[in-house]
Amino acid sequence: MTALELKNNLHRMVVETDDLEVLEQISLLFSALRDEKDAGTGISEAENVQILKGLEDLRNGRVKSHEEVRAKVRAILNQI
Repeated sequence: MTALELKNNLHRMVVETDDLEVLEQISLLFSALRDEKDAGTGISEAENVQILKGLEDLRNGRVKSHEEVRAKVRAILNQI
Protein backbone atom coordinates (compact mmCIF):
# COMPACT_ATOMS: atom_id res chain seq x y z
CA MET A 1 0.00 0.00 0.00
CA THR A 2 1.37 3.40 -0.92
CA ALA A 3 1.44 6.39 1.43
CA LEU A 4 -1.27 8.05 -0.67
CA GLU A 5 -3.55 5.00 -0.46
CA LEU A 6 -3.04 4.79 3.29
CA LYS A 7 -3.78 8.51 3.71
CA ASN A 8 -6.95 8.14 1.64
CA ASN A 9 -8.09 5.16 3.72
CA LEU A 10 -7.41 6.98 7.00
CA HIS A 11 -9.19 10.08 5.75
CA ARG A 12 -12.21 8.03 4.69
CA MET A 13 -12.42 6.31 8.09
CA VAL A 14 -12.20 9.61 9.96
CA VAL A 15 -14.82 11.26 7.77
CA GLU A 16 -17.20 8.31 8.09
CA THR A 17 -17.26 8.28 11.91
CA ASP A 18 -19.16 10.57 14.24
CA ASP A 19 -17.89 8.73 17.33
CA LEU A 20 -16.26 11.49 19.39
CA GLU A 21 -14.31 9.02 21.53
CA VAL A 22 -12.79 7.36 18.46
CA LEU A 23 -11.85 10.74 17.01
CA GLU A 24 -10.30 11.86 20.32
CA GLN A 25 -8.26 8.67 20.52
CA ILE A 26 -7.06 9.12 16.94
CA SER A 27 -6.08 12.69 17.76
CA LEU A 28 -4.18 11.53 20.86
CA LEU A 29 -2.37 8.86 18.89
CA PHE A 30 -1.31 11.27 16.16
CA SER A 31 -0.14 13.82 18.72
CA ALA A 32 1.86 11.21 20.59
CA LEU A 33 3.41 9.80 17.43
CA ARG A 34 4.31 13.25 16.15
CA ASP A 35 5.43 14.29 19.66
CA GLU A 36 3.42 17.51 19.49
CA LYS A 37 4.24 18.87 22.91
CA ASP A 38 3.66 22.35 24.26
CA ALA A 39 7.03 23.91 25.09
CA GLY A 40 5.69 25.43 28.30
CA THR A 41 3.93 22.40 29.80
CA GLY A 42 5.60 19.47 28.08
CA ILE A 43 2.23 17.99 27.13
CA SER A 44 0.27 18.06 23.92
CA GLU A 45 -3.10 19.76 23.52
CA ALA A 46 -4.73 16.35 23.18
CA GLU A 47 -3.11 15.17 26.43
CA ASN A 48 -4.29 18.35 28.12
CA VAL A 49 -7.85 17.68 26.93
CA GLN A 50 -7.71 14.17 28.38
CA ILE A 51 -6.35 15.46 31.71
CA LEU A 52 -9.16 18.00 31.95
CA LYS A 53 -11.69 15.29 31.08
CA GLY A 54 -10.25 13.07 33.81
CA LEU A 55 -10.46 15.87 36.37
CA GLU A 56 -14.09 16.48 35.41
CA ASP A 57 -14.81 12.75 35.80
CA LEU A 58 -13.19 12.83 39.23
CA ARG A 59 -15.24 15.84 40.33
CA ASN A 60 -18.43 14.13 39.15
CA GLY A 61 -17.67 10.85 40.89
CA ARG A 62 -17.07 8.91 37.68
CA VAL A 63 -14.14 6.89 39.02
CA LYS A 64 -13.15 3.23 39.37
CA SER A 65 -10.79 1.71 41.89
CA HIS A 66 -7.53 0.17 40.77
CA GLU A 67 -8.89 -3.24 41.71
CA GLU A 68 -12.04 -2.75 39.58
CA VAL A 69 -9.97 -1.79 36.55
CA ARG A 70 -7.56 -4.71 36.98
CA ALA A 71 -10.49 -7.14 37.29
CA LYS A 72 -12.04 -5.77 34.09
CA VAL A 73 -8.73 -6.04 32.22
CA ARG A 74 -8.25 -9.61 33.45
CA ALA A 75 -11.77 -10.50 32.27
CA ILE A 76 -11.07 -9.04 28.84
CA LEU A 77 -7.72 -10.81 28.53
CA ASN A 78 -9.26 -14.12 29.55
CA GLN A 79 -11.64 -13.84 26.57
CA ILE A 80 -8.77 -13.66 24.11
